Amino acid sequence: MKTKAQYVVAVWLANFNHEKELRNYLEVTYDEDGNSQSGFGDAVGLEHFDSDFLEHASFNNTMDPEEIINGVSFSEYFKHHLTPLINNDSLSAHNTIIFLYGKQDVYGAINEHIFSMANEPRQQLPFSFIGTIKFEIENQ
Repeated sequence: MKTKAQYVVAVWLANFNHEKELRNYLEVTYDEDGNSQSGFGDAVGLEHFDSDFLEHASFNNTMDPEEIINGVSFSEYFKHHLTPLINNDSLSAHNTIIFLYGKQDVYGAINEHIFSMANEPRQQLPFSFIGTIKFEIENQ
């Protein structure tokens, strides 16, 4: 029996000087009590997230939105909704796009709290929140 899994992707644009700075900012660390911390989580207001579902891509100002998104996990399910949300003006001020995925299916939920994130763009320096896009994929 095939079932559908519900997914959501939250998308941010950011600007970093180099890859090491980006990786350090995205890295999740744990204190002695097992509590997680990350510069990214703090900046965007997420106390906890599964970093295995975090993805990023760097780009330059000569690339168009579709070129940046191609090759990103699940992009075939959401790129037609995302490309209108990002434009050359927003891309020119950034060099990185960050994707955090959530999933909900019969096996449980991952990063389920991002399903309820407000879908209104707002500034969260050094990140610009683009929005969330929901989509479904059939489980095999």
